[in-house]
Amino acid sequence: MSSKLPDPADPNDPPLPAPAIAGLSGFTCTLCGECCRGRQVVRLNGDDLQLLAEHAGLADEAALAATGLIEHVHEEPGFSRPRLRFRSRPLRFCPFLQNDLGEDGCLRGLCALHPRFKPLVCHLAPLAREVEDDGASFTETWRMVAPVEGCPGMGRGSEPSLPVGEIRRRLDREVDWMRWRLGQAGQ
Repeated sequence: MSSKLPDPADPNDPPLPAPAIAGLSGFTCTLCGECCRGRQVVRLNGDDLQLLAEHAGLADEAALAATGLIEHVHEEPGFSRPRLRFRSRPLRFCPFLQNDLGEDGCLRGLCALHPRFKPLVCHLAPLAREVEDDGASFTETWRMVAPVEGCPGMGRGSEPSLPVGEIRRRLDREVDWMRWRLGQAGQ
């Protein structure tokens, strides 16, 4: 598995399916920070781990794990998936959430990783992707999932935070990484 990040988006990249495009254009982040607090889970893939390590000035996933920023959670027998370890005191929140007061006096939730180092799942939110991969065939199902009940960004139009071609490339690399990771777990 290559650890090199993909090149900038190529106009010949395969497109995202129509439901995904509609989902990405049906949300505008209002910087409320609610999706970065509470019971949220930020699952990471290989590119995410590489980007987080680079952001932290670390060499690899092992060094990143040693900092306590990520944890490995067993989601299936024999397989663990890395995810961000949220801080838990006094409230549970993403370690990269930076609160700030806007000019209007309202609290804003800003991501210290945005946009270059931000995990793919965060770029896609509130769009969720489920992947079925039996090794012979691959299908992906897309659906909108409000990050929190009453999310003020739902139903508003916007451009995605990454070019669509880059999102497609990272999604495809995530599937390759998951296959590799499952292969490692089976050895």
